[in-house]
Amino acid sequence: MMIGTNAMYAYEASAGVFFDISTMATKDMDIRPKLIHVADKDMDNTGLLGIIKKADRSFESISPSGFRAVNRDGFMVDLIKLEPKQLLNKETRRMGGPDDLEAAEIRNLQWLISSPKFFQVVIGEDGYPASLVVPDPLAFALHKLWLSEQSDREPVKKQRDHDQGLAVAQLIIQYLPQYQFNIPELRMFPKDVV
Repeated sequence: MMIGTNAMYAYEASAGVFFDISTMATKDMDIRPKLIHVADKDMDNTGLLGIIKKADRSFESISPSGFRAVNRDGFMVDLIKLEPKQLLNKETRRMGGPDDLEAAEIRNLQWLISSPKFFQVVIGEDGYPASLVVPDPLAFALHKLWLSEQSDREPVKKQRDHDQGLAVAQLIIQYLPQYQFNIPELRMFPKDVV
């Protein structure tokens, strides 16, 4: 499941429009795979890092036990997971062995994870189709707007989050009338956030 800026490609494809390129500017991809043991003859102990290296051999972990891998072009892939409900709980943070990426725990990520999934085929820059699984656009917009108001968020990211949240909200209102900003549709968020 892709939850960061790149999820916006699914929303624009569904609406048949393009976001302003400055709104889409990012050099990273935030993904949240299910952190379970995968039993597959092609899967070895390299985990997520091994999977993304199959797509681009230049990907390397930025630091030992880090959550981010970067390729030679500076594109980053972040492995993230829910923050544990009880801080003393230790949960699996890797898909593979000790050299794999270790998921960063993200506060309130459950809001996006609990939202309905949005499936969309997009066309990549190489002309090939790709299926994306992303959060419901209502949840994405609301989460981005909430992030933009967090005092501990970097100022540059706060502005980007605000712009992206508004862009997706406007897209929903203008082009995706099947989605409504109402409390029952956003029950995964606290009422005061909605």
